Amino acid sequence: MSPSSLNLWAAEPALWVMERLLGRRSPISANAARGRAAEHGIHLGLLDPDLSVAYCVVAARREFDREMALSQDPRRESERDKIAGYVEQGLVALRPYGVPTGYQEKVSVDLDDVPVPVIGFIDWRYDQHGMVVDLKTSERLPSSISETHGRQGAVYARAHGNYAMRFAYVKPTPTKKDGRAVAVYEMSAEDVARHLAALTEIALRLGRFLALSSDADELAGLLVPNYDTFYWSNATTRANGAAVFGF
Repeated sequence: MSPSSLNLWAAEPALWVMERLLGRRSPISANAARGRAAEHGIHLGLLDPDLSVAYCVVAARREFDREMALSQDPRRESERDKIAGYVEQGLVALRPYGVPTGYQEKVSVDLDDVPVPVIGFIDWRYDQHGMVVDLKTSERLPSSISETHGRQGAVYARAHGNYAMRFAYVKPTPTKKDGRAVAVYEMSAEDVARHLAALTEIALRLGRFLALSSDADELAGLLVPNYDTFYWSNATTRANGAAVFGF
C-alpha cells in the first residue's frame, strides 16, 4: 500500500477497485505530467546550483513531451505552457536549501494492526537541515496542508525519525494580491500522529472490504462511481467506468 492508494480508496473507492483490482488504469493526465516534469527540471537545478533556469525549463518541457507524446488530453498545451513558471518559482524557493542529499528514495513504515507496510517515495531529503521537502505544483496557494498531503507527509516523517517534514506549494505566477508564488508549510508532531492514525483506519477498512470476496468483479458490484468528481474527468477513465459499473 501507499499513501496515494489509501487516499484514493478513501476518496473514490469505485475508481480504486477499477484501477487496482481490475487493472483498468487511466492514462496520465496533463496536470500530473506537468507536475512530474516541473519536478524534474527543478531537481536538475537543485543538483547543480550553477545550471541556468532556462536549461532546467527546457529539460522539464522535454520530459513533459516524452510523457504526453500519445496523449489526447485537451489541457496538454495549456499545461505545457505553465512549466516554465513552475520551474522558475520552484528554484527560487528551493535553491536556498542547498543541494539535496536524497531524491525519490523509497520509504516504508508499519502501521498498527495493518499486515502490510505502507511505502512511498520522497521528493528531497536535506540531511544538512534534518528535513524532507515535498513539492506540490498548484494553480493556487493553499492556506494549509491538505488532508491527503498530510497523510503522505506523515509516512515520510515517520520514516525519517526526527526530521522535519515540509511541503512547498508552487504556482507558475505570483498571486496578484500578495505577490507570492510559493507557500511552505511544516507538519507538527501532532499533525504526523493524527494523519498516521487516519491512514491506519483507512487501511483497516480497506482490508475489511477486501475480505468480503476474492472476486474483484463482485467487489466492484458493491460500489457506485461518483462521476461528478474530477477523478472521472478523463474520457478513457469514464469509458472504463461505464464498462465496469454498467452506466
